[in-house]
This record gives sequence, C-alpha cells and structure tokens, in this order.
Amino acid sequence: MALINVKNVSTEWTQGTQVGVVTGQQYRLRAGAPMPVMRGGFVIHTFKAELTRVDSFLCIEVLPGSDEFKGQGGSYVSANFSRLNIKGGNTFQGKVTYSPSYIEEDGYGFN
Repeated sequence: MALINVKNVSTEWTQGTQVGVVTGQQYRLRAGAPMPVMRGGFVIHTFKAELTRVDSFLCIEVLPGSDEFKGQGGSYVSANFSRLNIKGGNTFQGKVTYSPSYIEEDGYGFN
C-alpha cells in the first residue's frame, strides 16, 4: 500500500502553460520474501523504504518530451496522461513520477 502525502499546490509548469499541479510524496516499504517459521507462520523482513516524488497535473496542454525521462537525461521515471475533451484542443491530465530515494523506516509510521 502506498501512502500519499500532499506537500505543495501550484499553478505553473516549466513549459509556461497555466495548470494546476499537486506535488506529493509516495512511501513504499521494501521487504524481502516471506520466510517460513514454526507452525506454518511466516515472517517478512523489511529494509528501508522508498520515498518517491509525484507531480499530478490537473490540466495541461503540453505533454512531457522524451528528453525529460531518465533514459534520455531527464529526471522522470514514468508518466501517465489522459486526454480531456475540453477547451477545444489538446488538454491532458495525469501524473509524473521521479526516481525514488531510499530512507530509513523510523519516523514514517512503518514500525
């Protein structure tokens, strides 16, 4: 299960198109495979957590270019957009995910 923590709401983007952007953080606990213990039970060993920045675009007219993704020198790991039939042109909404950083589990409610 991923937890979303909304940090910032703004109305601008690097391309200059006026949009609504919600910047949040997604946390995911990293764990190994279940290890069997006595009497048919299992134990899961955890190690660190992933912290990922996610930008959600409420209304945008320009999609991210290929050069903005990690394999092409950018910082995006993935993006997912849907076309909206409003404003008489190409308008989209969706989200962009950045590379995760690895953090300790303490202090984030995982223990």
